[in-house]
Amino acid sequence: MSLPQVAPNPDRHAAAHDAAQRYLQAAGNLTDRSGWSLKMFTSLNLFLWHLDAFASADDPVPAFITAFDSATALLKLAGDTVCGGHFPEVPPATVDESGFENQVSGLFSDIWVSMTDDIYFDQSYDFTKQRFEKNGLDPEAFFADKTVLDAGCGSGKFSAAIARFGAKQVIGMDIGQKGLDFARGQTGKVPYGDRLDYRFGSLLDIPLDDASVDVVWSNGVIHHTLGYDQCVAEFARVLKPGGQLFLYVNGRFGLFELLLDTLRLATADVPKPLFQHFLSLLGVNSGRLYWIMDCLSAPYEWRSRAELEQLLRRHGFTDLFQMTRGVASDQIEQVTVGIPHAATKYGEAQLKYIATKA
Repeated sequence: MSLPQVAPNPDRHAAAHDAAQRYLQAAGNLTDRSGWSLKMFTSLNLFLWHLDAFASADDPVPAFITAFDSATALLKLAGDTVCGGHFPEVPPATVDESGFENQVSGLFSDIWVSMTDDIYFDQSYDFTKQRFEKNGLDPEAFFADKTVLDAGCGSGKFSAAIARFGAKQVIGMDIGQKGLDFARGQTGKVPYGDRLDYRFGSLLDIPLDDASVDVVWSNGVIHHTLGYDQCVAEFARVLKPGGQLFLYVNGRFGLFELLLDTLRLATADVPKPLFQHFLSLLGVNSGRLYWIMDCLSAPYEWRSRAELEQLLRRHGFTDLFQMTRGVASDQIEQVTVGIPHAATKYGEAQLKYIATKA
């Protein structure tokens, strides 16, 4: 089992890839701690740049190249004239398999505890309702009176939404103890809190009996693990025959994938708590802070739609239904409705499937 690789794919958008490589080279030349602030500054601004640039109807590739070359020029100027040699060099951060889960589980812990109730309870519920209904599905019918495993529940915000939709029991499972503690503390705020049961457990070896749940919900989790295939095998094992899986992972994500992979590599040596603190000092709210840290710090394993469907069928899932609609900010929504250049920007975008256990 190997660690997920985060390296830009040179086969996509060759000129943009070359610009990304120039930026990585400049970032790599800032080898001591004095370069951390510049790497955070340029990477954050490149990420925020894409929000405006990708919202435009123009071809994003030329703008991508210009933005990265401007950031590269700043890093090179600093490296040539100011930074370097004043602090000890720091080797790029490496994570072995034994420490991988701890790194991922701890990445968002401090973000969750500052999450406001309207984002935690109402936004998660409303967005889930909109996404289901736009795909012709009734979330209350899907979850009502079911025993549901929220596999990789994090802070428990989607567990709470599922209980609010009428699930009989929601087992929220995660390897992040701080997130689980926070989720347990939230249960007393809502009348459906007694149907929420939070447990520590790895998705690579789920501590539940075979065929013990009606629904497995896994929302943006397994592409962060060391066992993508093993997670799907475990979901199949704990589901009852005829039970349903909701699975969200990222497909091959076009220019956005290149952006994220490049910025992760550029900031690989920057301590993640420092990056998070930097965002907090800038006044980034908890919802956006979570998203930025997820995009720029958490390892991803990107797989294509064809690869995912093959994996699901191999583990006994049938009746694969892809949810291709979403809220306006969802990339899959933009690709589906045909916003100009959306496929260039986002490729296959989010892969959200409902599948039945044979």
